[in-house]
Amino acid sequence: MKMNKKKMLTAAAAALCLAVMAGCGGAPVAGSTSGSASTASSAVAPVASPSGTVSAGIAGGSGNYITEEQARAAALEHAGVAEADAQFLSVRLDYDDGRAEYDVEFLHGTEEYDYTIDALTGEVLSMDRDAEYSGGAAQAASGDYIGEEAAQQAALAYAGLDAASVNFVRTHLDWDDGRWKYEVEFYKDNTEYDYDIDALTGSILSYDYDAEYYTAPARGTASGASLTAEQAKQIALQHAGVAEADTSRMEIGFDYENGRAVYELEWRVGWTEYSYEVDANTGDVLSYERDVD
Repeated sequence: MKMNKKKMLTAAAAALCLAVMAGCGGAPVAGSTSGSASTASSAVAPVASPSGTVSAGIAGGSGNYITEEQARAAALEHAGVAEADAQFLSVRLDYDDGRAEYDVEFLHGTEEYDYTIDALTGEVLSMDRDAEYSGGAAQAASGDYIGEEAAQQAALAYAGLDAASVNFVRTHLDWDDGRWKYEVEFYKDNTEYDYDIDALTGSILSYDYDAEYYTAPARGTASGASLTAEQAKQIALQHAGVAEADTSRMEIGFDYENGRAVYELEWRVGWTEYSYEVDANTGDVLSYERDVD
């Protein structure tokens, strides 16, 4: 009798344990499945392009974006600068890590401000302030700039090209070393052209041609130079003792270094690369280098 009672108690205890285990194990599984489905249905899908769905600052349709004027105002307010005292360089919509942002650049006095503004909320995401110029007499910001079209024409005229034959990448007003200038970049065939044009006078401040198997045109003389690019090239080739017919990948640039107008030349002969700097007025070879790959 005692044995039967003991067996009955053991069986009851086992049944109770099984019931508890079933109750504890089954419900969480169902709940977990339901929770996952809910999470999946409510998550914002990754945005691969500006045409995706907008949610909490994620790049998407532009219907809810703040305007460029509002982005400018947000940057000015954060900087504590009045609009009348600011010279805006650019305001453009961009996408970074799936987020729509306005990149805002402006000048105040001798300082350049760069802001990143959330295109949906107007929140300041990042800012940078840089003293671009100090000391000396800077060109005054004014309405006397030649304009983007005139800057493009100045670059094209020097390159000996016309607008119909090139593809413009950008023309951008910038501030550098107390001077306003236009940065003009365009392509023709496999050649990239980069020009810096004085925003007030239209003179060529610097330029660079970059292309494989390209020879720079001999047309024109850069502002501040008495020699043409062709003359500088011949001086460098003569110094190196190299015939032009044996060269490839010729690149010629013009720039100012420590107030001196300089032509920069690079070319290859077989496995050897030559680099030269030639004074754009005197024709002196300022530096040269020869590297064998």
